[in-house]
Amino acid sequence: MSNALAGGSGFASKVASFLHEVDYSLVTSRADIEAVRRLRYAANLREGNIEPNAAGVLADRFDDMPNCYNVAVLVRGELCAALRMHLLCDSFPDSPLMHAYPDITPGKLASGARIIDITRLVADYDKARLHPYLPYATVRLSMLAATHFEADLILAAVRKEHLPFYRREFRAEPLTQPRPYPMLIKPLALFQIDLRAVGAEIVARHPFHASQASERERLFGCVHAHSLEDA
Repeated sequence: MSNALAGGSGFASKVASFLHEVDYSLVTSRADIEAVRRLRYAANLREGNIEPNAAGVLADRFDDMPNCYNVAVLVRGELCAALRMHLLCDSFPDSPLMHAYPDITPGKLASGARIIDITRLVADYDKARLHPYLPYATVRLSMLAATHFEADLILAAVRKEHLPFYRREFRAEPLTQPRPYPMLIKPLALFQIDLRAVGAEIVARHPFHASQASERERLFGCVHAHSLEDA
């Protein structure tokens, strides 16, 4: 973990301290992806965001894409949360938000922006109440991915009541009103984080969003943005 995490406000220092108990694990095995899919199902079912199904999982084809990064968030070895990220760029022009918001996301990509597409952010209900800084440890992953892949934008879709958190933490800009979202009951609003404009401010305000190359490469590999364009 970066030494920069030790700096910042009292709040930021508490999140940084919590991060010492956190491990991020790229989900690659069948058993691990099933555990994450079960966590997604349980979290969304509890919130009334999906209908029950016999399999007890929430899955779609986007988990199997080559530009997909499912990351488990473990606290003291226990799965507590998960986040799915897709790299959107010329080499990888498909992702969940390309289909969910066809009037918005394709235009962002066509403009030349490199995008981190965030979906399926979930947490275990009981563990989230036991670990109040878990949301910050989880959304920090989006900053790690954005730094690693030299992204211009982070795009994500959330329920209306969650937008204030992203505005406060990331200076997020809403792009749509809440609208129907595939496979979910409750409507979601698309927002963007313009890292070119506010990336440095985000890290300066809360240094726990900083990271070392070794941490990023452990999750996302040694392939960086410049080499993707040559692929």
